[in-house]
Amino acid sequence: MTREEIEAGIEKLRPWFHCIDLGGGLRTKTESAIGEPVEHPLHAWGFVGPHIPEDLSGKSLLDVGCNAGFYCVEAKRRGAARVLGVDSQRHLVRQARFVRRALGLDIEYEQMSVYDLDPRATGQFDVTLALGLVYHLKHLVLGLERLFHVTRELLVVESAVLPPELSSGSFCFPVGELRPALHQMSYVENESDAKEAKFNWFLPSTEALSAMLRNVGFDEVELHPGERLDRAVVVCRKRAPYPDSRAVSYLQAALAFEEARDSCARGEELRFRLRVENTGFARWLRDGEQGTDRGAVHLAVHLLSEEGDDLAWYYAGAYLPRDLLPGESASVEIAMRAPDRRGVYRLEFDMVAEQLAWFEDLGSKTLGRVLRVG
Repeated sequence: MTREEIEAGIEKLRPWFHCIDLGGGLRTKTESAIGEPVEHPLHAWGFVGPHIPEDLSGKSLLDVGCNAGFYCVEAKRRGAARVLGVDSQRHLVRQARFVRRALGLDIEYEQMSVYDLDPRATGQFDVTLALGLVYHLKHLVLGLERLFHVTRELLVVESAVLPPELSSGSFCFPVGELRPALHQMSYVENESDAKEAKFNWFLPSTEALSAMLRNVGFDEVELHPGERLDRAVVVCRKRAPYPDSRAVSYLQAALAFEEARDSCARGEELRFRLRVENTGFARWLRDGEQGTDRGAVHLAVHLLSEEGDDLAWYYAGAYLPRDLLPGESASVEIAMRAPDRRGVYRLEFDMVAEQLAWFEDLGSKTLGRVLRVG
């Protein structure tokens, strides 16, 4: 792009929140947009940058809420092999794509909400950035879960937090029969027509933010208070790209018949073959914890009367052929003996994480079949 084209693009895409050096003495902005320093986010990069690997060679990086792409540009300068920036605001994505053209960098940008993130569509990223994002999330825990799913190794969160002088700290309090730790968080009241990404919704204490990131599944959560006590960086790490099937909140399945019967004789041995697909975000364990089957995922069947009453809840079960990652499927054969009495029965197939939960109770659909015995 010529200097004149860059200058025209900067003017056309005003106002700018990110100040990005485009070379030749040209920057995307020369005045504050909403009261932030003119050079923003250069100062923020000063305390966020040290928590991101200096050498990103061969790594992929996702910037969620990328704005005009300042952090994406810096990631590319550190050698990242793939950089994707996403933002829900169309104007900001247009700014980012303009910066990409002006600098001639290989960076992907998509207009996308944090709630749209899905590793089955975008893949997972070695490093994920969520900088200045948390307090814009109306659906806070859901947003953090989406960040967890698309992160392979490292998530770096930078956020406004509840200042210590406004927080009395964490404490334990009876909730039913439990006595969990409670962490403080403030809700920001907005007008009823407020647009999510442009308003603040929650101001968590550092303890609350750290606890939520642990609860969504990160194995290591390190808090790094900023120079200002109302900002903090939280560095989160995963030991594996996906948790295993003991993380019950991420278990989902899709079932389909490959071979099935709808009639048989009394006491006859029956075999059904099903295709089971892992549609959740946890790795299904075939054998569960060492020394126990806790967390092992099995195919099971309930025997019901024609009216739907339970006759035998765990009527038969079958092992998976192997561990299954999210998105993978396998063929599973389950054997059972038909009831000894004539009649019309209903078989209901479901997955179970042993000693933890039936998938139906987690929101999955069971697969039913009428069986006539006579």
